[in-house]
Amino acid sequence: MAAAPGRPLTVDFEALSYISSLVEAFQAFDSDNDGLVTAPELRGLLASLGLEKPESEVRDMVARADGDGDGRLSAEEFLDVMNAGELGLSALGEMLQAALPALEAAGGALVGADELAAAVAGGGVGGASAEDCAAIVECLDGDGDGAITIEEFRFMADLL
Repeated sequence: MAAAPGRPLTVDFEALSYISSLVEAFQAFDSDNDGLVTAPELRGLLASLGLEKPESEVRDMVARADGDGDGRLSAEEFLDVMNAGELGLSALGEMLQAALPALEAAGGALVGADELAAAVAGGGVGGASAEDCAAIVECLDGDGDGAITIEEFRFMADLL
């Protein structure tokens, strides 16, 4: 459940940064940009994170996490493999989901801290300060330009 208006949102920014780095790694190894990673791609991704795994173990990981049985992992399935769901960011995900309509209605291609703070305040979402919004954008901003695309924002809101 999202934080109620007037109540602070508790965000573990280290956990959010971790998930953001996992998503960046996932996207980097999704060589055909179809949102799915095969077992060989996953093995390379894990190796890039310092987790050397035998091919058979990676195939087993894919088989266990592959909810639709297509032999490939979606970002959501990958985060499950990496136990990201246990990091307690569901309230943040709900807050981002609640802010999304206001951000989309604003029509901007990029979401910065100010835009997120306005969407949170204007949407009656509550729970996130301007400082929280700046930290959230900073955690999700892979290229360091101070903003993320609305598509990246939607993707992360859906993942969390």
